[in-house]
Amino acid sequence: MGLLLRNEPMSSESTPTILSGSDGPEVLDGRIVVSTVSCERCGYDVRGLSATGACPECGRSVQSSLVRWIDPEFHHLPQVANPKAVSFGLSWLGNLMLVSFFAWAFGMVLTQAPFLLFDTSGVSNTLLPGWFHASTGLGSWLLMLSPVCSLLAIPVLFALTPLRQSQRVPKVWMIIGLLFSGLVLWTIAMVLQQWIPPGGGLHHLARAATESGQSGRWELGSLILTLSPLPGGCVLLFGIRSLLGELGRRSRLFRTATTKRQYVLDLLWATLFWTGGIVLQYGGGGMGVPLPVTFGSILRTVAGGFLVVGVLYLWLNLRWISAPLAMPPPKLRSLLSDPPGEPSAPASSAGNGTANSNQ
Repeated sequence: MGLLLRNEPMSSESTPTILSGSDGPEVLDGRIVVSTVSCERCGYDVRGLSATGACPECGRSVQSSLVRWIDPEFHHLPQVANPKAVSFGLSWLGNLMLVSFFAWAFGMVLTQAPFLLFDTSGVSNTLLPGWFHASTGLGSWLLMLSPVCSLLAIPVLFALTPLRQSQRVPKVWMIIGLLFSGLVLWTIAMVLQQWIPPGGGLHHLARAATESGQSGRWELGSLILTLSPLPGGCVLLFGIRSLLGELGRRSRLFRTATTKRQYVLDLLWATLFWTGGIVLQYGGGGMGVPLPVTFGSILRTVAGGFLVVGVLYLWLNLRWISAPLAMPPPKLRSLLSDPPGEPSAPASSAGNGTANSNQ
């Protein structure tokens, strides 16, 4: 067809509008959109409109909406066995780990931040304001919620096992093994976080170092507890990175994303800076010098903020990948009426073709 088009005059009247789908190129001229397709700009349903027309609400071309609605590359990839189970596993793995991470992060903030604002040394608990107790109490509940969510995420990994039937078996088991190991280590670390008392984080070393006659304090126990989420978090990130590499191509949103696509290596760099802040806090406290502790606290806070945003985007990326597995994008031919001059297929055949196209 392409050779014939080159021999024809290149004018708007003779050059047909062609869009490539998973079954090859489709001529849009004279064809109607017969299925629900939302306009990519305003969300208007363009069903019943000409495929070469425009949205009556915003003027966006129907062709551009069709391009956004279909995903030919998805249908060219090997099929995933039991895609709905895999989609369920991805969604709930992301949901539970997001809640676990945020429960830990905000739990630590709520249990430690009030002690940064006020010096409570020598002050009775009965004299502390109500919001002080409410903050530490809520933070403690969140810290208890975190290991529960990560523990619930472990059986969700069984939903990913159908991947071994459609992907490289050793790679799939490696991914599941990394995720399992990371979840176990993360759950243990979240349990250990309960041992850090409110106000007992490394940040208090800065205040202790500024006290008159205060010598250094090497609090190795606090350092180990503070760094305990690091092994499980890094192993989980490597497992998720491999998982995105195996399934990421099946999501058009993930493939084409720019600013909202989260790269795991960036999260690992933020984790490295977060660890550096902790080491500065520990070293400054051991030497009795407040400046490294203060600088380490700032570095740890900034890196923690990047981690919070990065984890949120990583969860969004997992949602993008799980969505087309549960509901595959339609094929272009199933969205359009038959080409002009081509006999219509019987109703039963058309129905079967539509059903097969969505598999």
